[in-house]
Amino acid sequence: MQPKMVMSTKKVILTLFLGLLAVSANGQIHRELDSLAAVMKELEVESRKSKVESDKSKGESVDFALADVWRRYAFTAGKAGLTEEAQTYALQAQQVFLDHGEYGMASLCLYERCIAYHSIGDTAHMAQLLGELEQLAARDTSALTQYNYYAIRFAYLAAVEADVDAITEAGRNSIAAVERIPDFRKYAIMPVWLYYNQALMYDLRYSPPLTDSIDKYLTLAQASAMTEPALLSRQEAMVSIGDERAWLLYYNKEYARAEAQMQEVLGLLDSVEAHGSHATVITERGEAYTFFVELYTAQGRYDRALEYQQLLTENNKERYSLDRQRVLDEVQTRYEVEKKELTIAHQRTAILFLVIAAALVLIAVLAALIALSNRKRRIEEELYAKALEVETMRNVEPLEVLRNHLLSQIKQPLYREAIGMVDMDRFRQSLLPAEGLSNMDKRYLLCFAAGLTPEQVAEIFHVEPASVYTVRYRIKKKFPSKNAFF
Repeated sequence: MQPKMVMSTKKVILTLFLGLLAVSANGQIHRELDSLAAVMKELEVESRKSKVESDKSKGESVDFALADVWRRYAFTAGKAGLTEEAQTYALQAQQVFLDHGEYGMASLCLYERCIAYHSIGDTAHMAQLLGELEQLAARDTSALTQYNYYAIRFAYLAAVEADVDAITEAGRNSIAAVERIPDFRKYAIMPVWLYYNQALMYDLRYSPPLTDSIDKYLTLAQASAMTEPALLSRQEAMVSIGDERAWLLYYNKEYARAEAQMQEVLGLLDSVEAHGSHATVITERGEAYTFFVELYTAQGRYDRALEYQQLLTENNKERYSLDRQRVLDEVQTRYEVEKKELTIAHQRTAILFLVIAAALVLIAVLAALIALSNRKRRIEEELYAKALEVETMRNVEPLEVLRNHLLSQIKQPLYREAIGMVDMDRFRQSLLPAEGLSNMDKRYLLCFAAGLTPEQVAEIFHVEPASVYTVRYRIKKKFPSKNAFF
């Protein structure tokens, strides 16, 4: 198990990732929960029986096995969106492991509890559990406990945008710990993502990127990926490594090699799609298309940049459709799990109410998603048409025209007023130190100059806040020194 960091246009979300325990289809999650619940019931009966018989040795063995099932059930429940239930069972398992002196397994429970909170952006609870992990790591120096502590510390510090030296130190410590675990696959650890995360940190958190360090950890990640027994896991890792390698070549202005590297990534994605998740592939393709737009723009090959911008727009439409279906599937999953729990409890009246309520929720969600889909489609078509017009002008659009064009797209009066009040003479002077700013960069900078937050900028451009943070990182690298925008 390891955190997989995703923090840029080439990696769209920041999340903890368990290599062996990827998100399952809804039906598979149900089957896993049913199977684990049946085993849990049998072990609970055995545990009570051993206590009645005063068989201490057997009781400890059964309790340990039961705790491990609780832990696995908790993680599966977390995948089904049952965060509270997942935390309850994981805490029970953690206490049993602590009572038996199994500190490594107890740290594993804490790790997985952090995963659940990290996935919903709850850094407050994550910090609390990290404190418990730190105390446990001070008590137990085993490689597994040290790894779980530093891996979570790395992810937490990155999530709260802490000092970059503290983040990379935690990353190095997690790598050193995992290299001391001889049977790391037993715990579903994939070291490739530790190396990859570290490379990504040296890219996204340093300006300019530390290319030597990026190359070092990408080389280690590639070597680790080649040892993965599962073809799909190996290919998925090579996609991410190849993606970052292309950006590294881009930074070094080796444009031809960067282009060839990303084309190789697209070829790998075709293979991954044949065996894996289409939802994952469509995200990675979007990241590759974004790379090509930036690469060709930097080279002045605007016809090719527009070609990939169109592919990116179409890809985003399909991705939005998949996200909509995922939301409906999650609602359906939660409904089915709750319905089953109520059936077991013989709460027939409550079940009937839940069915009606869930149906209404599904109808409301579906109606809202259809409305949002139609609205997003119209906006994307308008934005793409305007993007074609802007790019045709080959980046010679005056700043005043650019601002008026941006204002015409903004519906929120407060945002329009803020951008309208920007001192354009001062703004023009502020842009002089930068190199290679595109018109889209200048639109974002206008918003930053107006004092808008990343969340407000995301609302204007109809993107996720994480994408705005990524754009800000990319633009910042085009300025030789600190400036008024950042």
